[in-house]
Amino acid sequence: MAETLFDQYGGFSTFSAIVSSFYQKIMDSDELAPYFDGVNMERLMDHQTNFIAKALGGPDKYEGRDLKAVHQRFKITLPHFKEVAELLAEALEEAGVTEKDVETIISVVGSLQDQIVSA
Repeated sequence: MAETLFDQYGGFSTFSAIVSSFYQKIMDSDELAPYFDGVNMERLMDHQTNFIAKALGGPDKYEGRDLKAVHQRFKITLPHFKEVAELLAEALEEAGVTEKDVETIISVVGSLQDQIVSA
């Protein structure tokens, strides 16, 4: 059986660090940070790490709500969605994920656009 991307890069410890870096980039963005006002970031990062784990072939520990239901109230625009994807790609690259694997991961993220973009 082929090793999953999740396992290939070190599992939860690696992706937890990537998610932390990713959200720091988001919080540094004047455009994106307002979406997270009042959000429990520790809880969100835990959910995001579990979501990424599941998406990349790791254990299914994600217990979050339906993506469309969660994101609809935020009225996320396509440009903001694309900026988030770019920041995730940066965090992945900085963690040593290969360009090919970054493209694969960003493709998974891109497939969620219709569930996240609502404005």
